[in-house]
Amino acid sequence: MNKSLHLAHWLLIIIVIVSLIATAHTAFTLWQSNKINYFISNVSDYEQVPEHPRAQFAQAFNDAEQDKHQQALDRLTKITTTDDVDLQAAIYFNRGNIHLREAQAMLKDDPSRLSMVELAKQDYRTALLIDSSLWDVRFNLELALLLVPEKPLEVKPENTKIFQTRTVKTIGFRVDLP
Repeated sequence: MNKSLHLAHWLLIIIVIVSLIATAHTAFTLWQSNKINYFISNVSDYEQVPEHPRAQFAQAFNDAEQDKHQQALDRLTKITTTDDVDLQAAIYFNRGNIHLREAQAMLKDDPSRLSMVELAKQDYRTALLIDSSLWDVRFNLELALLLVPEKPLEVKPENTKIFQTRTVKTIGFRVDLP
């Protein structure tokens, strides 16, 4: 009995140590999450941006609002490789929005307007490939398509031979039902 109590004592100590390590890890993760969330809610209060993708996304959004479009695009491009699928779709959606706003701000005869709209359409399509249920992305893609419509490819028939017509004779029969 003494040996089983001694074993239970050491087992209890191991469980307490593992629990303390798990608690410390959870507390550290929670502290980091709170720090990132506070940054996201107060982006303009910080000079240095954390490396977390959501913090970078929030800073890019803030840059876009302050008309620093190139900085916003650079930040969004930097975090496109994130593992978070929802964030990835939002990144491409916001990149498309920046390109579309820049295209709308240009004169109608500006040749770079076409390339901006094409970049916006490409980003919107990438966002839809990631998550096809995003209706805002679909709407903005339609706006981009209205600005620069896409012409369908003209398909020329390769074989212009006229085929012979054939007549098929069918024999019908009638079934009388009772």
